[in-house]
Amino acid sequence: MTYYLNTRLQDILQAIGKYYNEIKAFIYSLFIYLEMDVDVVKILFYLMVIDTVLGVVKSLKLGYKFSMKKLGYGFISKLCVLLVPMTLAFIGKGLSYDFKWFVNVVMDILIVSDGISIFSNVLTIKTGKEVKNIDIMTSLISLIRKYFINVLEALFNSIKNENSKNS
Repeated sequence: MTYYLNTRLQDILQAIGKYYNEIKAFIYSLFIYLEMDVDVVKILFYLMVIDTVLGVVKSLKLGYKFSMKKLGYGFISKLCVLLVPMTLAFIGKGLSYDFKWFVNVVMDILIVSDGISIFSNVLTIKTGKEVKNIDIMTSLISLIRKYFINVLEALFNSIKNENSKNS
């Protein structure tokens, strides 16, 4: 099983390497279509890379076991965070609402969150004592999820009330 996963991961990395320019063009086009500031997305990506590298150094400093598998999953989970503002932008486009302000606020929070994580990693590396990091991502995603659930519930209640009046 492990051999299969490693081989599969290598195949995926080779495909990404082979089609890097096409993938990059697609991603840029997507951000432009969604009217997301590409420079801000780049900054967030760079902060994610720096945070990941410092996270590896922190783990080594604290004597934790390091594995490429764990690193890969950690980095992929960080990249998945980019799906949050993209999803908001898609929702806004799909509903013909201007969610640009919402997307920008979320991007700003993600940037600050990664900055805090970088500071925490540097403090841990410097002192050799683990600094507890705050999980802002989970709180943010939960808050956004609750917001949209409330919007849908209000819409359903409005439809229900309208149907009650017409009955």
